Amino acid sequence: MNLINSTKPEKDFSEKEKIQLKPKGFTIQVKMMTVISLLFIITSSTIIFLATFFFRNESERLIQLNNLRNVLITSQKVKSDITATIDKATQMILILEKDANPAGFISLFFKNDPDFLLLGLYKKNEEGKLVPVREIINQAYLDEYQLKKLDLENIITFNQSIFERSLDGESILYNASPGSKEPVFVVSFPQKDDNNAEIIITILKLEKIESSFKAVDNNITFMVNGDGILIAHPDPQLLFTSANFSDNPIVKVMLLENKPNLNMVFMGNDGKKYMGAFQKIGFANSGVVTLVEEEIVMEPVYNIQKRNIYIMIIGVCIALIIIFGLAKTISNPVLALLSATIEIAKGNFKVKIKSTTSDEVGLLTNYFITMGEGLEEREKVKSILGNMIDPVVVGEAMKDMAALKRGSETQVTAFFSDVAGFSSISEQLNSVDLASLLNEYLSAMTLILKQYEGVLDKYIGDAIVGIFNAPVVVSGHALKASLASLDMIAKLQDLKEYWVKNNLYTQEAQEMDVRIGLNIGLAKVGFMGTDALASYTMMGDTVNLAARLEAAGKDYGVNILVSEALNTEINGELFTRGLDLVRVKGKNEPVKLFELICRKSEVVSNIKESSEIYSEAFSHYLKQDWEKSIQLFQKSSSAKGKKDKAIDMLIDRCNYYKAASPGSDWDGVFTRKTK
Repeated sequence: MNLINSTKPEKDFSEKEKIQLKPKGFTIQVKMMTVISLLFIITSSTIIFLATFFFRNESERLIQLNNLRNVLITSQKVKSDITATIDKATQMILILEKDANPAGFISLFFKNDPDFLLLGLYKKNEEGKLVPVREIINQAYLDEYQLKKLDLENIITFNQSIFERSLDGESILYNASPGSKEPVFVVSFPQKDDNNAEIIITILKLEKIESSFKAVDNNITFMVNGDGILIAHPDPQLLFTSANFSDNPIVKVMLLENKPNLNMVFMGNDGKKYMGAFQKIGFANSGVVTLVEEEIVMEPVYNIQKRNIYIMIIGVCIALIIIFGLAKTISNPVLALLSATIEIAKGNFKVKIKSTTSDEVGLLTNYFITMGEGLEEREKVKSILGNMIDPVVVGEAMKDMAALKRGSETQVTAFFSDVAGFSSISEQLNSVDLASLLNEYLSAMTLILKQYEGVLDKYIGDAIVGIFNAPVVVSGHALKASLASLDMIAKLQDLKEYWVKNNLYTQEAQEMDVRIGLNIGLAKVGFMGTDALASYTMMGDTVNLAARLEAAGKDYGVNILVSEALNTEINGELFTRGLDLVRVKGKNEPVKLFELICRKSEVVSNIKESSEIYSEAFSHYLKQDWEKSIQLFQKSSSAKGKKDKAIDMLIDRCNYYKAASPGSDWDGVFTRKTK
């Protein structure tokens, strides 16, 4: 009698399923090529990165060292030139102060140093203007460019606010090229031992220091004063614009930080990255700056990096060709294993596959063949168990048989059902019809049990014993067991209608009825028996009471009888009727019995009314108000509209107690003498 078959019949895969059996992702061949290629690329990239990183760092170090050396050399030369200029200017002023007729010296001075255009000693007059105390001008320069003396003096006049800062002891270096015929700059400084607040101002051609600022390779070297104004630059056009470089990052650092020199890498205002260095010359807070665009000087580094990448790409292509050939020696045996796996999935455990290699894949193939043979034996055992034990129990046993053997005390809902008068039914049927009837009934009931996550404990002839919430946890197991019971009663009615319609079995079989007992509580669950032979079952008072409830259903003429504990769990959704307060055989504690009738959404008005009157009648019964109780029980029966065995039994009991009072100490409990 195969009611729950857990075996898997051989499966015929459809075309759609066959397509799904193919690898959805990349093949082993592609994966091997990808993995090895990635390893090659990562390794090569790491080497290229590290080589480039160290080469770049070393190149940056050398470039920065070169930049710092350039500004040191340039600043020393510029400082020397300006110092010499200051000394000459100071000496010439002293000569002018001592010699009343220095014309000869003036001519010789400008002849020996034609870069001097104007030299003078200045002070503020009463009107606050800088005026010359003594002044000499390079007449040859004026004649060459057809200028007037006033043209040079205006440079001082228009920029008085800058030069008069020298009256406070500050040395000034200023670009006076705008408006001039050629690049010129001005040096202003206080006269030594000056008690009259006089300063020396001299205008010079940029040629004086210009040679130090010629562009060399990719470097740009220039000089700015303490305000960031450009003094010297390889591009003379910038000098005529009074360019201010104070917002240049490296110039800003030079002007703001108290450092004589520094090299740094920075992002320029044009968005390009530069490497540069500066050196202060020690005069007027001026300094020399050299810059080089990083992209240009690092071009050799980038070229080497590109060549390494090309070599890596070529290496990857060669590796892919080699890997492609090697991968086939692995993928082909694996494909054969895949084909064999599909056959096993169909249920064909005797796979036709042979080992073609002596490596790990060959070893895997041999073990795969052995595994197929083992699976065949296992399926046979599982098939046999599936006909004898609930599949849920089989599944849990395969996970942890030791735990099931140990057993546990678990809250369960115990289910007992039995066919009323099955002995007389079986006597009227031959063996074939009896087996057919029993299989049809048990199959239908067991399917409902499984539908609500119940586990089949055992069949005892026509009786079914079920467990809810063991060996696997089932949420709301009391409600599910109750719903399963209601569905079983409904299903039996469908079966009886089918048997009548098709004239199957006997009339008594066509009118058969079933009783169900349900109880919830702690029970010992697990494999019970000997080490050699055991079955999964439940034991304890909870189980015994469920069995007693199933038997008691006969006395009360109800299909489903449940305990008070279970009624508490389900009364929110299901409609029940309190029947009686009894002491079942084998237990001292009284038990309140409830009839499970239907879902609350399905209860009809007369049943509901009858149940309410029954409850009222039972309360009078407990008070030993026998007449009132009998009256209400009869009213409940009338409201129901059909015979009610429970009501008749309670009326008989009331009449009995009327004749033989149970006494004032009676607790309302009726003691059952039978199971």
